[in-house]
Amino acid sequence: MNAVFDLKRWFLYMGKHWNENKRRYLLSLAAVGGLLILWYSFLMIVNPDNPMGLRIQVVTFYVGLFLTGCLFASMIFNDLSDGPKAIHYLLTPAYSLEKLLTTIVFGVILFFISYTAVFYAVDFIMLKIGNGTMNAWLERHHKAPRSPQELLNVFISTEGSDNIYLYILLIFFAVQSMFLLGSVYFVKNQYIKTLVSGLIVFLFMVFFIHKVMGSFMPDGSFFEPFTIYRVWNSSHGEVMIQLPEWLSSILLFLTKYALAPSLWVVAYFRLKEKEV
Repeated sequence: MNAVFDLKRWFLYMGKHWNENKRRYLLSLAAVGGLLILWYSFLMIVNPDNPMGLRIQVVTFYVGLFLTGCLFASMIFNDLSDGPKAIHYLLTPAYSLEKLLTTIVFGVILFFISYTAVFYAVDFIMLKIGNGTMNAWLERHHKAPRSPQELLNVFISTEGSDNIYLYILLIFFAVQSMFLLGSVYFVKNQYIKTLVSGLIVFLFMVFFIHKVMGSFMPDGSFFEPFTIYRVWNSSHGEVMIQLPEWLSSILLFLTKYALAPSLWVVAYFRLKEKEV
């Protein structure tokens, strides 16, 4: 049997993980659905004439995704913070890679699919109720009827040519992966410690770019991160200095798609270190 990864052993471990945690996962999804219902009910009370507009739906989806996704990821390795559970977890006959892949399957992939399904189920039901509430309120206040509010596709932006929702999702997966890594690194208060650490790293990067790198650059600013630099020149106006197209494409691709997997790799080595 392979000491690094064995497909049969991985499937057995995923079945074990599901049997041990299915109650917690299902209760978490029920809690997410309940919070969405409470939020939409609140909107119907405070804004009865337009309780579930398109922007409200998309903001609700992504804010809820970030809050619940990061919280869930920060608790995915909670067993490592409890002595007896940590011993049981570390002694389970599965390799670090199999445990990490199981975490990614349940904590990242299945979480995202389940959250989206719960959101749309609640959104569809509350949208029907919201349209009825809106029509009743407009009729009661003798105002002209409006078209019923529609179910929004939260993955396709209707504003502008670029799909901004794709970039938001990529940012979410990167941030969620940071919290997943924090759940391996920190023993207690993983969510708070990861949040503080992430803010410190972010502020350091901002300081480094604007103060350290900026001191070596002519007067200007980065445009399209690190691929184009815009120089402010009083005699010639704005001058764009661009990296070669092939290098820009590689950098943009790595920035968009490689950050989350890189954090997974770091989490793997940290988890492997714990099991030695």
